[in-house]
Amino acid sequence: MGTSKIGNSESSINKFTEVTDKSSIQNHEGSGKIDKHLFDIYLNKQINEIDQFNKQNHQMKMFVPDDGKFKISDKVKSFGDMKVNEYPETFISSKILGKLPKSTILQQYNVYKEDQLLSNPGGDNYFIGETSDVVNDNYDHSKFSKRVGKDLKDAGSNLLNAVKDIGVGAKFNYVNKEGKIEEGTKIGFAKTLAHFFRNVVSGLTFGAYTPKDELPPHGGIERIKHFFGKIFKEAILGNVVKGVPGSVINVGEDIMFAGLNTIETVPDATIGNFKAGRKITTKIFDNAQVVLDLATDVMPGGEASERTRAMNIERGFRGLPIIHNLTASKSGSNEANWKYVRNTSFRKIVETLLSLIPFRI
Repeated sequence: MGTSKIGNSESSINKFTEVTDKSSIQNHEGSGKIDKHLFDIYLNKQINEIDQFNKQNHQMKMFVPDDGKFKISDKVKSFGDMKVNEYPETFISSKILGKLPKSTILQQYNVYKEDQLLSNPGGDNYFIGETSDVVNDNYDHSKFSKRVGKDLKDAGSNLLNAVKDIGVGAKFNYVNKEGKIEEGTKIGFAKTLAHFFRNVVSGLTFGAYTPKDELPPHGGIERIKHFFGKIFKEAILGNVVKGVPGSVINVGEDIMFAGLNTIETVPDATIGNFKAGRKITTKIFDNAQVVLDLATDVMPGGEASERTRAMNIERGFRGLPIIHNLTASKSGSNEANWKYVRNTSFRKIVETLLSLIPFRI
């Protein structure tokens, strides 16, 4: 399309060159100089014709953004009128600017909340100790008898758990590493004392007596290790320093939650007759139980306090107190301190910070 036009321009220049050659000879013979002014006029004329040719024939369609999507514009621009951006940019629709992605903090709190409500009776949709439907979101709270009856039943269950925690230990539920709800049993105060005397006897006899679930030591060195391990590590540190305070805290926790469940009967019997009132009551008292449970967990001897101060020499630097808890896996740990909880980042940070606050009675 454009080659003929350019060819015409070139032939015109050739003609001009022939003319100027003839005139140059004459000028050379006469004055010895070529008429440069005449050549400049002719050259400018030819350049203007080429520019007109580009504007008419070298046209292209532009891609322009439209609400975050690119489309071919109907408006056609000449190549000569285009403004080329030396630094191409990705177009982002203004509708999505300023919107942050959904935070995981709330999700992690809900996981923490679920673990805490599974550990003790009290949650409005939680039925601790049941063989099925431990978490039942379809429970009918609209009926007065079921709503208030659930509170009184939870209060009675917590009082019964207090008695069990003084003895062998109360039962609780937890989420295992496969995400299924299972049942566990706490170690009660009496059972802790029984473990203490059992470990002392096993240590003092250098393994001549060992519990049924343990292998007896062999050889002199193993028997000496067995003695120190049973007396100092398990009996004194495990049963007395950790076990007794933990059992006492569990008993106090049970009594405290029994009182909370009893108080909940008041709003459930009044504003609970309305749907909005039931939602407010459930949210307030479920979260109150979670906060109170956290407060007892971070006390010296509590579960969170033990996790924060736990150590594992085999892990080296990562096994030091505080660091061991912060670097522990979310779930699947076989260590007793982490076996029954999902150790999310939220749980690690909150429990660690609160456990390090000096506690005075």
